Amino acid sequence: MNGPKKMTRWLRATAAFAALALVAVACNGAADEPAPADEAPEATGLLADLQEQGSVTVGVANEVPFGYVDDDGEVTGIAPDVARAVLAELGIDEMNAEVVEFGELIGGLQAGQFDMITAGMYINPERAEQIFFSDPDYCIAESLAVEEGNPLGIVDYQSLVENPDITVAVATGTVEVGYLEDAGVPDAQVEVFGDIDGMYRALEAGEVDAVTGTAATVATQVAARDGMEGVEPFFPIDADGNEVFPCGGHGFADEDFRDAFNEVLNRFREDGTTMEIITAYDLFSEEDVELANTLTLEDFLN
Repeated sequence: MNGPKKMTRWLRATAAFAALALVAVACNGAADEPAPADEAPEATGLLADLQEQGSVTVGVANEVPFGYVDDDGEVTGIAPDVARAVLAELGIDEMNAEVVEFGELIGGLQAGQFDMITAGMYINPERAEQIFFSDPDYCIAESLAVEEGNPLGIVDYQSLVENPDITVAVATGTVEVGYLEDAGVPDAQVEVFGDIDGMYRALEAGEVDAVTGTAATVATQVAARDGMEGVEPFFPIDADGNEVFPCGGHGFADEDFRDAFNEVLNRFREDGTTMEIITAYDLFSEEDVELANTLTLEDFLN
């Protein structure tokens, strides 16, 4: 499956400019000097509007450390921090956040509730059919939060299959829903929650035996709570038995905005800017960023 392909507005504008230049030559025998080759095309559409107002509204799911609003009301996390640096290069200096449940991020973007998603959202073919993704800027393994001491001996998703008495919490709209399905975990063992915090409260109360999520989210949550721990990080297996590399990017409803963002993002992937920003968070290693830097959106569309 390939994402939609279409000529961007700036390419159309360039083509139109070239056509006008030919007319000028025919009529006047000369044309103006062409713009320098490295001069960026003038923004149009949504990007131009955002540049004019100097601000952007981003969608987050209050998932630490991926994208959340801190105690001072500032949007932060690895995704907003990377996005803030990229957007500054595009002339957009102010970032506002809309906090929604994770499963509502794509719908909110499509409805115009915000201009982009900066929630560390994993890229997969199903999501890429609905929105435009940037290339990834990080990859990270999965984990499971369990009762301290791990009395049920939970190691990975296969542990849940082998013990039908184990119940696991998962957040609606997350890729972990699919990971559990691919692993063959019966629906009767899966409890779906609308928010991250609700899952961990359920584990604290003994209502579920485990909570699934990224290794970074699990580590953050168990460190802030008593009586639970995270299992050793692991990479999930898809329905065909292949290891999956969960990698996150930024989501857009406007393709031209995505293209401009992606151009700067790739420069930052090459010059080490994303490495510096993401590894400032202790839960992310250089290997997490290096793996992402070897991949592009196309690697997730088949």
